[in-house]
Amino acid sequence: MADKALVLQGGRLIDGTGRPPIENSVIVIRAARFQAVGRSGDVSIPAGAETIDVRGKTVLPGFIDGHGHLEEFHGELYLHLGITTCATIELYQDGPWTFAQKQGTQLGKIRGPRIWMSGRAIGGVGTGHDAFGSRTSRDNIIVTTPDEVRNAVRRKKELGCDILKVNEFLSLDLLKIAVDEAHRLDMPVAAHSWDVVGSVKAGVDSIEHIWSVGYSSIPYAPARRKLAEDRLGGVIEQELAGSYYQTENYDQVIGAMVERRVAWTPTIAKWLRPLSPSANRFRERENEILNDPNADLPPAVRAVTDNAYDKLLKRYTPEQLKRAKIGYEKAHEFIRRFVQAGGILKEGSDPPRGMAALLMHQALVMDVEAGVPPMTAIQSATLNVARTFRKDKDYGSVEPGKVADLSIVEGDPLKDIWMTQNVKMVVMDGKVIDIGFHKYKNPIPSFYSYQSLPPNLEISPLFLIERTGPTVLKVRGEGGMWPFHRVMLNGEPLPTRFVSKSELEAIVSPEAIAKAGTYIVTLRSEGEALPESNRAHLTVGFKP
Repeated sequence: MADKALVLQGGRLIDGTGRPPIENSVIVIRAARFQAVGRSGDVSIPAGAETIDVRGKTVLPGFIDGHGHLEEFHGELYLHLGITTCATIELYQDGPWTFAQKQGTQLGKIRGPRIWMSGRAIGGVGTGHDAFGSRTSRDNIIVTTPDEVRNAVRRKKELGCDILKVNEFLSLDLLKIAVDEAHRLDMPVAAHSWDVVGSVKAGVDSIEHIWSVGYSSIPYAPARRKLAEDRLGGVIEQELAGSYYQTENYDQVIGAMVERRVAWTPTIAKWLRPLSPSANRFRERENEILNDPNADLPPAVRAVTDNAYDKLLKRYTPEQLKRAKIGYEKAHEFIRRFVQAGGILKEGSDPPRGMAALLMHQALVMDVEAGVPPMTAIQSATLNVARTFRKDKDYGSVEPGKVADLSIVEGDPLKDIWMTQNVKMVVMDGKVIDIGFHKYKNPIPSFYSYQSLPPNLEISPLFLIERTGPTVLKVRGEGGMWPFHRVMLNGEPLPTRFVSKSELEAIVSPEAIAKAGTYIVTLRSEGEALPESNRAHLTVGFKP
């Protein structure tokens, strides 16, 4: 029968509300929602129910990633790690692709978490740097007038967005208009900011990232704005920018957020996990997934994951590493003081520079290392996310009437927060789902690359003669070359060697240029079928 009850019994229940755990619990699910929750003996088990014995395990709400950047291969990662919902705060996509993923998961056509989407951020142009990776280059929607702001927000709602994201260069008067319009349409607002106090007064619902609160601790506005611009322009790296945070001014930032009940998403694992006491354990867990052939992750995931550690622990000078550690301690101090003051902690993974879904669990570990109680850490990835994004009527905790999402883990995360990622079973929409890796291929692949491809290419030489060679073709581009990038000639891969972050070399064989003509040179990321750089052109002349 379609409405047959599902019962999980015997487990330790941490329901997400902050109440003490219920030992020997009984959870009754019917029609995709929790019907009854309580201790064994206090809850009646319906006749004919399917029962699952979860004795010795801990039952938690399905985790919610409060700051994801969804990619086509993320679905199984999220399910494998007990994350049933992803609030995807996009960089480039503004609706169609993410909406298709959202619809596909709802219909059961795509394996992955439930999706709450924001689309591209709206904001202003603020950086004087024209570096690839700036807010403009990352395809933010630039607005300059009140009407443009309102129209952009309304368009978000029409596209099916659940959340509005704003960037740090939107003026405070336009931010207030954006927030008011979003709230009128029942859309919460997640903000990048270099003036958290001003953003909070404008009415945002959450502040994203450690750097937003860190920059805002610098009282001199031109200085904090310059730090924000320099980070975006590549003048200073985020791992080093943290050393400039001014801890003596934390209370002003924290006080404003606590007074207005504005949530905060640190996302510190993305940048700082190599400095954690748990770094070696993080690496072991990452490699366990990366080395699983059935996970079948693109090479880019390993490259960016490795790079996070290599950058700090191998390439940084002793002075740079010292500054990074200062920033790490200042980040920990803000987290600790924020939670002690009653702040609403909300966590997220914020890939790349690590592994989607796993980064969120790593962030929980780092929050606890900073002094956050494990129960608070669990809420930061469950109920606090749902409340911030106005979804707590249906999600975020195990209570009668809510959608039945559960993550069942081995061990007790209140004693060892690592256990949140020791997932043994997942229930989503009232059904037990497969959490294994199966080399899954998303039926609607993304048209954006996991790691940004250089927008423009320069090649040398520009002219060759047909059927000659082999020739070394130098390919240069700003915005970052990676070892997993492949040079393509008329859509076919060439043997490619990584030279530097701005140059690759490819071998053009005589067979590859068998006929005179104009050949198209592009870059692709290995393992990604659709994303491709802009074209360069190689002219091949006739052989005399």
